[in-house]
Amino acid sequence: MPSLHQSSPHFIYIIKKGITLGLGVFFCIAIFAGIGFFILLYSGHTPKSALIKIGKLIPSNLSTKKTDVTLRKNADNFTNKINPYLNAPFSLPDTLKAIPIASVNQLVTEIKIANKSSGNITLMLKSGIYQLTKTLRIEADNISIISITGNPKDVIIQGSGMNKSGSVKNLIWVGGNFFVLSGITLQKASHHLIQIAGEHDADFPTIRNCILQDSYQQLIKVSYNIDNKPNNSSDFGLVENCTFQYTAGIGPQYYIGGIDAHAANGWIVRNNRFKDIASPNNRISEFAIHFWRNSHNNIVENNIIEDCDRGIGFGFGSSHINMPYSNKGGRISGNTIIHKNNNDPFADTGIAIANSPNTIIENNYIWLDHGYSRAIEYRFPLTTNVIIRDNTTNKRISSRNGGEASLSNNKTDATYEDIISKHIENKISSKLL
Repeated sequence: MPSLHQSSPHFIYIIKKGITLGLGVFFCIAIFAGIGFFILLYSGHTPKSALIKIGKLIPSNLSTKKTDVTLRKNADNFTNKINPYLNAPFSLPDTLKAIPIASVNQLVTEIKIANKSSGNITLMLKSGIYQLTKTLRIEADNISIISITGNPKDVIIQGSGMNKSGSVKNLIWVGGNFFVLSGITLQKASHHLIQIAGEHDADFPTIRNCILQDSYQQLIKVSYNIDNKPNNSSDFGLVENCTFQYTAGIGPQYYIGGIDAHAANGWIVRNNRFKDIASPNNRISEFAIHFWRNSHNNIVENNIIEDCDRGIGFGFGSSHINMPYSNKGGRISGNTIIHKNNNDPFADTGIAIANSPNTIIENNYIWLDHGYSRAIEYRFPLTTNVIIRDNTTNKRISSRNGGEASLSNNKTDATYEDIISKHIENKISSKLL
């Protein structure tokens, strides 16, 4: 029988072999890491940007708030300029050439001429119904479409129907700057009533004193090409004194919304009414008002939102290498949100922000007469430096998924009388009663 001393050389050999193997693995890893580092430098990426890219591969629930905040720069389309209509009323430029319009054929022809001759016209529509057979494309700057009477009930521009297979997808597509729509009703589109093409840098669109109703998807869409044109977005829009609604009391499907704005900067949405933007089946609808996917510093104020699945949303959206956050900044203030117990199957929250740092939510009145437990919610770790103050609700204001906010002077046990008195006051002040 061999002694213990006879096995010692074999034991030492095994240890040496293990150390050698371990060192070999270590040096291989070091070599590949060095190669990878120099590749990053050669391609123009700094170690910090490399960490950002690596961080995007890590699930958000595993990353720390400190890492999320310190390693994320402003989005490519960011601007800190202010909408000129924030502190001044809108007025239509008096330098535009005015052309009276009496038929849909004349409307189409004049828009084609304007697109080829650099715009600068006001198309003044006489009362009547303008039945479209294809989308009106606004490609030049300074094209305005207004009703002569100023009453949106007098002039109706409509498509082929609120259904998936309709031949007119969008009633109006806007790629030019300073587009104005005023005193018009838009209805019956199979996609959107208006698409503002952020990917074409369509800035300063204005929609005011209009009725927007009955489209198969979102009523107003602000689009964005995050993959190929992340620098381009629609900035400084104004939507005021309009009514957004589904006239049947509920939408045609779940993929609907009032204003669905991607990467919009410095927009103002004020003194509008949103009604019955609600899903009939399958899942919840989008918000009545939604700014997300690289949106910045938008203001949503003094709107009335009635019986919509969700009221106002800033943020949300999946991660993307060109999207350091979903929304940044902005203010949601002075809005009244009412949802009666009307058996809408997906009635949800009044206000929600998600991946939305530096946002202010203040002086809103929210009454939810259904089972959802939160009137205002702030979600996910990127939601920091948020202020929520002076709101009056009958449901909770609370965090979800790690969102942070400073809360002060909020009332969460309001009566219906508290809310409805403000609701009526807002209707009278905005002339929407």
